Amino acid sequence: MNYETITCDGLELVGLETRASNADPASIGALWGRFFGDAGVQQIDALDDAVVAVYCEYEGDHTQPYTFFLGRRVAPEAAVPEGCVRRRVGGGSFARFVAEGEQPAALIETWQAIWTTPIERSYEADYEIHTGGPRIEIFVGV
Repeated sequence: MNYETITCDGLELVGLETRASNADPASIGALWGRFFGDAGVQQIDALDDAVVAVYCEYEGDHTQPYTFFLGRRVAPEAAVPEGCVRRRVGGGSFARFVAEGEQPAALIETWQAIWTTPIERSYEADYEIHTGGPRIEIFVGV
């Protein structure tokens, strides 16, 4: 699997979160549905139109439960609408992958390849940048 290791700045985000696991991804799909229908999310004063999906607070590796967050990039002083939470993803070194093609199939295939790629993951935070097209960037903490 092709990737490049890059240094990224931190992200300031506001959105929704849930606990999830790769063994039972139903809560991820449910959060996506809730995200686009939630009144609080519609009030987020976002910096751009991208949706950021964050995987963090791992109980171990990718086979263990984690927190799944969906949100938008905001300025540090942005208000947090009712029902939403603020999350900060720290900067650092990330392996950058690209899932390109029909979504969500390309995203799922790319994550399956990442899980078997021999990289030293930090399991601090991984995230995806969704811009609405067939290309999703995935940043895996290393």
